[in-house]
Amino acid sequence: MKAAGPVLSIVVPCFNEEPSLAKLLEGFAAGGTGGPFELLLVDNGSTDGTDRALRRLAAEPRYAFARSIRLPENLGYGGGIRAGLEAARGQFLAWTHADLQCDPADVFAAFDAILASRDPQKTLVKGLRRRRAFVAELTTRGMHTVARFVLQKPFRDINGQPKVFHRSLLRALVRPPSDLSFDLYVLNQAMALGWSIATIPVVVGSRPHGRSKWATSWLSRCRHVASALRYMVRLRRESAP
Repeated sequence: MKAAGPVLSIVVPCFNEEPSLAKLLEGFAAGGTGGPFELLLVDNGSTDGTDRALRRLAAEPRYAFARSIRLPENLGYGGGIRAGLEAARGQFLAWTHADLQCDPADVFAAFDAILASRDPQKTLVKGLRRRRAFVAELTTRGMHTVARFVLQKPFRDINGQPKVFHRSLLRALVRPPSDLSFDLYVLNQAMALGWSIATIPVVVGSRPHGRSKWATSWLSRCRHVASALRYMVRLRRESAP
């Protein structure tokens, strides 16, 4: 008899995350869902030992739920997630981060929230970050306030992780950005289709290894906000009748 496919596919883009991978897989192994799940670890053109570590860990019997995808070059934050989503086999799809700031258990909590929703096939569940540093919270609030004004939709904590949704949403992701605006784009597309956006509270921990790929200074944050604003304007123009 042919084995049933996964109910949930979880995409985790990885760029130079070798030190985090063992603990990351332990976290997902300890989780539980309403059915079988798969973990897709996307090596997004890493230049450290991420590729070797992923292949070694995925070969361990206790991590049979995991498989790795190697991209020959870095396709950007959104490009890495998209590559994982395209390879996913689950009825429901999710993504989260690999840097151990996001608890793997949050993905399963978000999935449970989808299954308990009124219409699981038209609901997107995302993390709503709590107890954050002042600067980080200020940046987040500024981002979703501007997005509400420009795109006229009720955004809230755009980059809060994880994101979980039914795979039918993929049909609407026709021209997704390859950068950090990917979260904004997916939320915008879901709301444009009339989907419900639900949240679960999450706490973002400190990053135990390495540094953030973008929030390294006030200047980098300002650059990110400026880039996001330009994309919001572009997205509004593309959505105009």
